[in-house]
Amino acid sequence: MAELEVSVLCPSKVVLRSKSSYLRVPGLLGQLVILPGHTQMVSELGVGILALDADEKEVLFVSGGYLDIQSDKVVVLADVVERPQDIDVDRAKKAAERAQLRLDKPTGDLNLGRAMGALARATKRLDIVKFVR
Repeated sequence: MAELEVSVLCPSKVVLRSKSSYLRVPGLLGQLVILPGHTQMVSELGVGILALDADEKEVLFVSGGYLDIQSDKVVVLADVVERPQDIDVDRAKKAAERAQLRLDKPTGDLNLGRAMGALARATKRLDIVKFVR
């Protein structure tokens, strides 16, 4: 059976190198599913859960960066990568509350895109923690 060679990198380290029959990763406009033999492409990453294999044996939180597919080699260059066990749940909850408060009661200096991004990152961090439990 054909497999993908998947490398997940962030600025400070190599987070994961693995072989996989399936990769699900967040794109800017929705989820991308990559299978062996996928066409070559480069895509910007969104915020969400990266999952390997159909049974999702390995999941990571990713935010920002790029995905590069060359034949059966996939490189994920993410701005932020976290394993579920490394996510600080209390901090993520507080970040979600702060972002939601900013959106609910906007002030003149509100950066809407930044507040929405903060809420999305915090929510997806909490989602991945629930997902693996």
